Amino acid sequence: MERITERRREPEPVAFNRRIEETQLRLGQEAGRVASLPRVLKAADIPWEKSMQTALSRQWVSAAPRDRLAKAPIRTMGILEQILEPGMKGGRHRHVREAIFYIIDGEGYEIHDGKRYDWAAGDIMAVPSYCDHQHFNPDPRLRSRMWYSIPVVVEFMGIHWIEQIETGPGYRLAEGTQPVLGPGNKIIGYRTPDGQEVKFELDESIQSRLDASSTAVETIDAPANSYDEYIKLLQEEVRWRASAPHVVKGADVPWENTRMGKIKFLVTPRSGCGLKAYDAFLQEMPPGGCSGRHRHAAEEAHKILRGRGYDVHDGVRHDWEAEDVVCIPPYVEHQHFNSDPRETALFVAFQSRLYGFLGHGGIYHLEDAGPRPFDKSRRHGR
Repeated sequence: MERITERRREPEPVAFNRRIEETQLRLGQEAGRVASLPRVLKAADIPWEKSMQTALSRQWVSAAPRDRLAKAPIRTMGILEQILEPGMKGGRHRHVREAIFYIIDGEGYEIHDGKRYDWAAGDIMAVPSYCDHQHFNPDPRLRSRMWYSIPVVVEFMGIHWIEQIETGPGYRLAEGTQPVLGPGNKIIGYRTPDGQEVKFELDESIQSRLDASSTAVETIDAPANSYDEYIKLLQEEVRWRASAPHVVKGADVPWENTRMGKIKFLVTPRSGCGLKAYDAFLQEMPPGGCSGRHRHAAEEAHKILRGRGYDVHDGVRHDWEAEDVVCIPPYVEHQHFNSDPRETALFVAFQSRLYGFLGHGGIYHLEDAGPRPFDKSRRHGR
């Protein structure tokens, strides 16, 4: 019997996508960009400005995604600073992203969702997510100054809203705009030349969405299934937000002698503070001394409060002095040196906690801190 063979169809041409190769190329370009950016931001280069929220502020690292890696090698945090003049208050607003403030100078208080919280120099002030807040400096003689950060990630998540309820002192409408008037001819916003409106009031549509998540919460003490577990999770989030402390009193937090050096851990996952995106700590270095050496995935930013010295990042020296901000990108091996033989150096640090949520938490420790002889640190030059 004659054998009949069936002819197989030729495979149709397959188009190759180049997503993996393109990602590798893009990440390589980004790494080059990060390497070219300064690790130390000099205070003299960061101008003070006025804004809708405060009379005097400056932006060390922009919180706008469009400015990502524009001036500093920080991706996840906007880093800012503001001053409240004697007897002055800031604007009143609320936003979805939380904010962490370190009080550098002065005393004052907050009104958060109608409740007062007092703060003073050395404290951490926490603004939880979607908290109606306003800063006050009641002192008739002295300024208050705050260094603070807001996480950038919420803009990529599609949940970033901001409502300016009350403008700060001395605010002026943007040039070329027309005021929008409310009851009693009060200015409640402005209209841009192309017809868009900026409002100085609460957004009721946002309020209704948040109310649905924060007030109409079903109580489930014993979940019957996995779906009920998620209902209970929302219930727990609401309770946490209502009860978490908004101020960490720096004077109440002890110093610890660690392998990294003398550190005061102001905000940690165990501290119970009303923050989820940040850790914060103070670190001191003795005259001529140095910190330990380590690396971690989480980005970190330092505000130098006192002294002068330098960091060594992956073998490269970066000098700093009081008022500068030091940026530490992910996985960079780093160590801090106090180059002053007489004065103690002090800085406050904000570290992003977001990396830990993705399985990249923790620290790889490489070398212990010590009161290193001053001349030994000269191996890094100068």
